Amino acid sequence: MENRIKELREERNLSQYDLAERAETTAQQIGRLEKGTRKLTVEWLTRLSKALVVDPEDILVRRTNITTINKIGFVEAGNWQEATQLPVDEWEPICYEANSNMKGKHIFALGVRGNSMNRIFPEEKTTLICCDVADYPYNIENGDYIIAQRISPDGKYEATVKRYTRIDDNTVILTPESTDTSFQPIVITANDNNGYEIKAVVIDYQMKLKKL
Repeated sequence: MENRIKELREERNLSQYDLAERAETTAQQIGRLEKGTRKLTVEWLTRLSKALVVDPEDILVRRTNITTINKIGFVEAGNWQEATQLPVDEWEPICYEANSNMKGKHIFALGVRGNSMNRIFPEEKTTLICCDVADYPYNIENGDYIIAQRISPDGKYEATVKRYTRIDDNTVILTPESTDTSFQPIVITANDNNGYEIKAVVIDYQMKLKKL
């Protein structure tokens, strides 16, 4: 558990020995508590709060930007595949610490299937944190990772996650980053785009799902 023991101690010009004396413990214990190698129990919070003359909750790190977003489905990191979204009752809430620029934006999460991006997004192990392109507060730049969509010849919506590169006003390349060399870049041109559009931008990712 992250804490502010060292910060509060130094604000008061106290050494670990000074704080230990006030809290009726040892400097070694204070060091362990500051580093998080000793569990910060309710008893320790009570003792330290009295020694530092603060409320117990002031010792804990406040992570005010943590929000809850929903993992709403999966995206294929392979060739174009039909886009699917899980039923609302199957959405999975996860914790995400958004920066201030993303406050109030439409952010959601997607699992990854397929191995065309497995150098950075291993399938079934990666959760992509995505911002709806309509809400994305920056310009999309070469090297960004995007969720792209197109319409298949039989009229289905298909999606994929790839690295984005705009060559010129008429050409975009969606590049795989895979250990499998059979995956080739997807070239999108103004005259051959099959309804291509960017649906979301990958703003972060988690290798392990953070459950509430």
